[in-house]
Amino acid sequence: MGLPKSMDLRCLLLNIVFISVVNALLAFGIASQDERRCSVGRIEKLMRIRCYNMDLKEVPQNLKTSVEVLDLSYNRIRKLKSGSFQRYTDIKFLMLYENMILSVEPGTFAPLTALQEVDLSNNGLTTIPMELFSLPRLRNLYIDSNELRELHQDLEALQRPIRAPLEYLNLANCDLHDIPDLGILPNLWQLNVSANPLTDFHIEKLANLCHLRVIDLTRTQINSCDCQQVTNHLMTIGANPKFVPVCMDSLDSSVCPLPYNRTVNSETFRGCLNSAELAEVRSLWLFGAGCFGGVFLVLLVSWYCIHRWRKRRAHRRLSQSIQNRKHFVISPRNATNNRMEDEPLHCDTASA
Repeated sequence: MGLPKSMDLRCLLLNIVFISVVNALLAFGIASQDERRCSVGRIEKLMRIRCYNMDLKEVPQNLKTSVEVLDLSYNRIRKLKSGSFQRYTDIKFLMLYENMILSVEPGTFAPLTALQEVDLSNNGLTTIPMELFSLPRLRNLYIDSNELRELHQDLEALQRPIRAPLEYLNLANCDLHDIPDLGILPNLWQLNVSANPLTDFHIEKLANLCHLRVIDLTRTQINSCDCQQVTNHLMTIGANPKFVPVCMDSLDSSVCPLPYNRTVNSETFRGCLNSAELAEVRSLWLFGAGCFGGVFLVLLVSWYCIHRWRKRRAHRRLSQSIQNRKHFVISPRNATNNRMEDEPLHCDTASA
């Protein structure tokens, strides 16, 4: 009976020691809670770290620096600091929705030059971090369900055209009274501004979006004329008016003039088309230059290899001819005393 009791006591002591060691490691930051609970995996060959719903107060700094997909959604992050993502420059997809983010320090997103998509929806932001528009690869931006009261004021200092090649922009439920003026966006094909008042909607803002294919204006308060103008504009450019509210009244052009002079026939719209064409030409030139450079490099390497091969072959032939050449030695006949002074020296071939 004494043996089982001693074993139970030993197990109890081991458990106490183990718990004490783990608590000590946590206290000194050697094995943090974030590192133990964030799951690491791969999605479409991209490294993903999922720190979903972990009650985090800030961006963890002990994750793998090679992370490409980072999910920090459903946490309690209130502030993004300038060094929050400084260690994670490979991030391509960043999920920050359903947090409590109220402010973003300048320089927070600057290191994320590979970022293609960011989701900041359902937070407490009052504006869009302007540095997002400077990211060279950002295509998709979700910032819906934030009260962007200060956005209009911050956009006055925005340098246009923006650098980010935005293709999808979600600004739903942001208490907007007009579509934000981000300048020419030649790559944007889908815009969601649903659930906003849009009481000061201006149709000319759509001239910046020459390749727009889908715009969501549901649950907005645009008037009948704006509704009719948007529908006409979308049908003119071949876009989908599916998410435009049904115009209840068909207004005469004297009451609601056609929008073409402010949209498809405007200098802004033509500038947008030209910008898209220039971008396409630049892309083709870069592709052609890359192909030419690749072909030139292959030819250069091939020429170098052939040159080295010929040089080695010539050296090998020379060495072989030297080895096959017969050597001559001074003949013993030259050592005779009766050799005439004008008699030439005799040479014999050396025997193998």
